[in-house]
Amino acid sequence: MAGNYDVLEEHLQAGRLDPAEAMARHLLEQSPQDATAHVAYARISASRGSVDDGILRLERLLAGNPRLPDALAWLAVFWRLKGDRSRALLLARRAASLGSKVAQADVMLGEEAIDNGDVDEGSAYFERAITHGARYSRGFLGRGRVFQKRGDLADAEEAFAKAVELDPRDLECWLALIDVEIEGGADDAADDNIALALKQHPGNPGLLQRKKEQSAKRIHNDPIERGLGPVRQALYAGDGGAAIRLLDELANQFPDDIRYLIVEAEIASVTGQGDIAFLVNELQRLTRERATAWEPRAALGRLLLRAGPLQNLRAGVAQCEEAWRTSGEHPRAGLFLFEAYAMLGKRPFAIALGKIIAHGDSIEAALVKQLLREFGEVLP
Repeated sequence: MAGNYDVLEEHLQAGRLDPAEAMARHLLEQSPQDATAHVAYARISASRGSVDDGILRLERLLAGNPRLPDALAWLAVFWRLKGDRSRALLLARRAASLGSKVAQADVMLGEEAIDNGDVDEGSAYFERAITHGARYSRGFLGRGRVFQKRGDLADAEEAFAKAVELDPRDLECWLALIDVEIEGGADDAADDNIALALKQHPGNPGLLQRKKEQSAKRIHNDPIERGLGPVRQALYAGDGGAAIRLLDELANQFPDDIRYLIVEAEIASVTGQGDIAFLVNELQRLTRERATAWEPRAALGRLLLRAGPLQNLRAGVAQCEEAWRTSGEHPRAGLFLFEAYAMLGKRPFAIALGKIIAHGDSIEAALVKQLLREFGEVLP
């Protein structure tokens, strides 16, 4: 019988509600008083959006036996979903005192303890949650917050990374991981995770804001990043010769940086100057080595759009689309994607994207505004 309960729990945790319901029904046919099966039915109802039905089922069960710990714990979870925090916490505390093994209720109590400033109590509840639900991401999220409050940033990062691994759809886990990496000065790791999070949650304002702040920090702290601005400005103005000269001057001052290769590719895509086959191969290598690196991907996409033996419009568009998503909608990636859509004949896509980019104050935004006007679009 224990094996049946384990399989039922696996179905419930994985969201396989139909087989879970079939098992719960079978268990109740064998034993109509099976409390575990009744709790499972309540969880299935709540998972299907009928939280009220789940509450009703548990209250009926508890009327016959008010000391069922897991039934009390799930009732607490459901009342929290309904927005009744006080009732939920009272039920969760009673369930914990009776020995419940519901990670969601443990996390609720842990969060309450942390909010009240009791880190030790919060930690105890989060560890209970991990013990009772090793695949429940919020237990590890809570563990990470405890470590963060204690100043143990490396352990906090590890816990948040585990939470993300368990549930990549949980935006709060991503934000916690990114923020602790930024707090600890691990900017490269934070940038990678922002890009990965944006693939799960495209266009999320919180992620886009963090991406923008990270970009601004890099420009402020990095003389090469600052120096590349005038290079691109000259290129966008149509002066490829000036762009090459400025890039050479920057490389003489700060030699041996991979970003020069990326800008060389951007120049080659406009002027045709340079070893395009070599640049394509190197950019492909960079994107393979670091899938979240949007700048070489965007440059590769633009280079593949250029007329010549290596031209591949569809591949170029695909690279530019991926760069746009993982860059946090950076205007440079947007400019290249705008050009890609236009070259592929996707004019409505290009115009819609262009209007998004044109709202900014970057040099790419100014160029896109000009291109939109050439398309006959009237901008405010």
